Amino acid sequence: MTNFLVRLSVLLLVAVASLFLGMKLARSSDGSGTSDLLGRIRGMQNPNLVKKAFDLLDRDYYTELDGETKQKMEYAAVTGMLSVLREEPYNDDFTHFYNPELYQDLSAQTTGEYAGVGILMGLSADGHYPEIVTVFPNTPAEEVGLLKNDVIAEIEGEDTFNMILPEVASKIKGPISSTVKVKIFRAGEPEFLDFEIERRNVEYSSVAVAEMYDGGVGYIKISNFAEETGPDFRRNMEELSAQGMKSLIIDLRDNTGGVLTAARDVADCFVEEGMIVEVETRNSDESARLGADPSTQKFNVPVVILINDGTASASEVLTQALVDYGKATVVGEQSFGKGVVQAVIPMDYDEKGDEHSALAVVIGKYYTPSHTEIHKEGIAPNIWYDVNNQLKDDAYLRDLDERIIAKSKEIQELRTELTRYLRANDAILSKGEDVARKLASGIDVPDEPKLEPEEDMEGHLTAEALDTTPGPEPDTAEEQN
Repeated sequence: MTNFLVRLSVLLLVAVASLFLGMKLARSSDGSGTSDLLGRIRGMQNPNLVKKAFDLLDRDYYTELDGETKQKMEYAAVTGMLSVLREEPYNDDFTHFYNPELYQDLSAQTTGEYAGVGILMGLSADGHYPEIVTVFPNTPAEEVGLLKNDVIAEIEGEDTFNMILPEVASKIKGPISSTVKVKIFRAGEPEFLDFEIERRNVEYSSVAVAEMYDGGVGYIKISNFAEETGPDFRRNMEELSAQGMKSLIIDLRDNTGGVLTAARDVADCFVEEGMIVEVETRNSDESARLGADPSTQKFNVPVVILINDGTASASEVLTQALVDYGKATVVGEQSFGKGVVQAVIPMDYDEKGDEHSALAVVIGKYYTPSHTEIHKEGIAPNIWYDVNNQLKDDAYLRDLDERIIAKSKEIQELRTELTRYLRANDAILSKGEDVARKLASGIDVPDEPKLEPEEDMEGHLTAEALDTTPGPEPDTAEEQN
């Protein structure tokens, strides 16, 4: 710790010295182009701080900035501005800047066509990795054997831990006919699975699955709400009805939303008339209402909607509207709670004149027919069913849970024993004593390099592993407190 503090002090001194040297140079008049730089900064009349910083770097940075770097700076400045809205009092997680890659992905999601491999992703059960929610038929992903619930651990050798889903999507997509390598964790397989998948133009319906179960139970899974979701849903409803459907399950788990009018179109299949969703904005005296069309065909069957914490936005609009009109029973977990509406506004254009980037701005809040507050609240299911309910019902799952708890306790006990041993035995001091005694006896002590762990040492005791090893459990109630 002493050595660390000494090194930190030296670094700080060097940094401060460099800063004062830079300020002195800035004030100097040597005719080199940096003369009286601070005076020139003060003289810049533009009140826009971002523009002032950009102009300063563009003119005086020690090496010329290329066009790509300047564009990245602009994008970073916009992203930085929006990050302030994440804080109090706004707490806004939904106003985003879409750079060209992310904007291309957004456009693909709302039109139902993209260049990729043919999968829809959500988050894994632990919330840290992307997981395949749907493998679309007749796509490269289906051809190589990817399956629903496969966890994507790596893309082109890069770990996907805590990577946001738009970034994952942008890394999987690429030029048509090129390939992407992914490493998959699949439950039940002893090792990771490697796949190389060709990228192709993929067309898919956001109505991902439509099938009939025993007892006349129809099942439709909506992966997201796109422009064609309403017509696709109605067509599948007609086909299931022709097969004798007596009730329906609409699966909205991990459906993060999409086009709001598409959610209205699905609700219109069941609601005879009335308001489906109302949107209130800051710059309009009147709220916008999307309502059911009394002239369209209605399907009069009992409806069950499945939701979880990944059900958001337009999915919640559909769910709450059907609940408000007494058309559905909701099963699952609390939904996400996104009750705001975004407008996607193009920000710049490429050389062909196509939209290049965009700003998704929260422009208002939406309300359900019963004026229920969903934003940051979510929808509570009528019948709550999560892993705790499953543990109650499933003996095998209970057994697995008990075995996991026992193993976790054993691992914690071993880590505690390891930490106590290391604290009681100062190995570095002992090594230092040995070196000092040899030197005192005139024995030459050669340098020893850092030893790297062997390739097959995964999970074994290493210096890196010790960095994350927790301390021992407290022995007393006082220590616990």
